[in-house]
Amino acid sequence: MIADVNQALRGLLTPLLPDACEVRFGVPAPPGVETGPDRPALVWFLAGVREDEKAAETDWEDLRDAEGRVVARRPPVRRFDLHYLVTAEAADPAVEAALFDAVLIAIDPGRRVAPELLGEAMAGRPVTLRLGEHSYPAQPVRTTLSVVASAPLVLPPVTDIAGPADNIRLGVAPPGRPAPAPERGRRSGRWSSAIIDEEPPDPGRADA
Repeated sequence: MIADVNQALRGLLTPLLPDACEVRFGVPAPPGVETGPDRPALVWFLAGVREDEKAAETDWEDLRDAEGRVVARRPPVRRFDLHYLVTAEAADPAVEAALFDAVLIAIDPGRRVAPELLGEAMAGRPVTLRLGEHSYPAQPVRTTLSVVASAPLVLPPVTDIAGPADNIRLGVAPPGRPAPAPERGRRSGRWSSAIIDEEPPDPGRADA
């Protein structure tokens, strides 16, 4: 999940950056450290991960083949908020401002990240971005944006599932009588017959 979100962020931001700028993920350089004029970058530091239990799915999902048969089942999808601290490393203040502008343009709470930027691991679930609350205790002299990505954690499908029954045998008896006993000597395993045994009503019964 985290690697897919990082890849999507890079794909979303790169077209918006000034020339020769890049998107990096990791720990930013300490304040006051020269990063060099030829390597301006937006640095995304993943500061925390929190599960959004209210947005989690609760049901398993059936995965079907072209003929409509269930071939696997996917566990309920969980959702997490990825909390990033974003800093700009550039010797030119104008370039640094342009880097932050790119982030502000890209972050739109009312718009989902384009599906083509997300990997298949997301299984078509949406990823959204929003600005988070500011916190400056670690780097008080460096401009920092807080960005929260809401992303799904899609677990691998379970393919070890029982196949559909070929046939079903039911026994039906009138009220007050026990159902017919199952065949003796039958091996356990997949059902192989589909017969409904229904006894005729007893003429002597008042409820017949």
